[in-house]
Amino acid sequence: MKKEIKNKQEKGITLIALVVTIVVLLILAGVSISLVLNNNGVISRAKEAKNQYAEEQTNVEKQLNELANGIDEMETEIKKVDGVPIPAGFVYVGGTKASGLVISDAAADNEKYKGQTTVGTDLKGNQFVWIPVDSIADYKRTWYTGSGSFSSYSENLPEDEKTSVETNKGFYIGRYEAGDQESTNSKKLRASGASTSNTITVKAGQAPYNYVTRTQAKSLAEGFSTKQKYTSVKSKLVSSYAWDTAIAFIQKTNSDYGSSSEEGNYYDSPTFTYTGIADTEKNKQTKKNGTSTLIPTGQTTAVNNIYDMGGNVWEWTTESYSSTDSPCATRGGYYLGDFAFYPAGNRFYISDDARGNSGFRLTLFL
Repeated sequence: MKKEIKNKQEKGITLIALVVTIVVLLILAGVSISLVLNNNGVISRAKEAKNQYAEEQTNVEKQLNELANGIDEMETEIKKVDGVPIPAGFVYVGGTKASGLVISDAAADNEKYKGQTTVGTDLKGNQFVWIPVDSIADYKRTWYTGSGSFSSYSENLPEDEKTSVETNKGFYIGRYEAGDQESTNSKKLRASGASTSNTITVKAGQAPYNYVTRTQAKSLAEGFSTKQKYTSVKSKLVSSYAWDTAIAFIQKTNSDYGSSSEEGNYYDSPTFTYTGIADTEKNKQTKKNGTSTLIPTGQTTAVNNIYDMGGNVWEWTTESYSSTDSPCATRGGYYLGDFAFYPAGNRFYISDDARGNSGFRLTLFL
């Protein structure tokens, strides 16, 4: 009997403990659910944290974008001297907008001739001269003199040049005929069959980059800015628009430069001294009237800080001539001709062949 009562008591205690346990668990569950689901609960706080994180991420991205845009603006901001834009990667050397403002891609040349109208040739970098153009109507082809007639020569205004000139009120032209760095370093002028992979220079005292076809000259000119890692300008072979506009600018200083550019290197040019490709400044040569000698770049008389547009070598342009056999056009004079017959404004139709009397000149557009 006592054993049966004891068993009933144990079962009763076990049942009570179970009920108490369940009640406690229900209370804990309620508390837990409350902590999770109410306004200050875990889920609510998790959602709030997620939203705050997303908001912060958006703010950070916005700030980074603003910083990047600011850096881009600083990089693309163009400095101006005398109203002329100086492209990124170049420095102002000297000259004025009216006299011929010169830039260089070498930091060592910075402001070397600041405030002076005439800029020397003792510079380190590749050099270009600004050609101001007040209106796009002034960026035009002009007949100065030449073989054939103007109606036989043709070229549409390149759209990229039009846009750049309209926007920037001008363009840059090579201060010198294109030079060959490797030939210059070896103290030799280029010869027939010379490599067209040689480095282009736009400096004084260089072996002229002749013995190239017009097709090769165009490709070399267009690839120049990429090889030099210019980021703010595009290089091109000079067009008839750029050439004639440059002549018009020069004629503000020398009114007959387009028709009689005796400042160049010609057969009948006055006697002058020059430094040959293998010579030093102490060992100069003399070019006499009536002699034909191809000389290094920048050895003749400059006009508006520009050399050799009249004389030394004919220069390829992108203009075309209406002939199957001679579809190309060269400009300027050359060392075998006379300055009145082959002046800076001269046009001459010719086949697309490599010659010792034909080189080229670069232009830069922002």
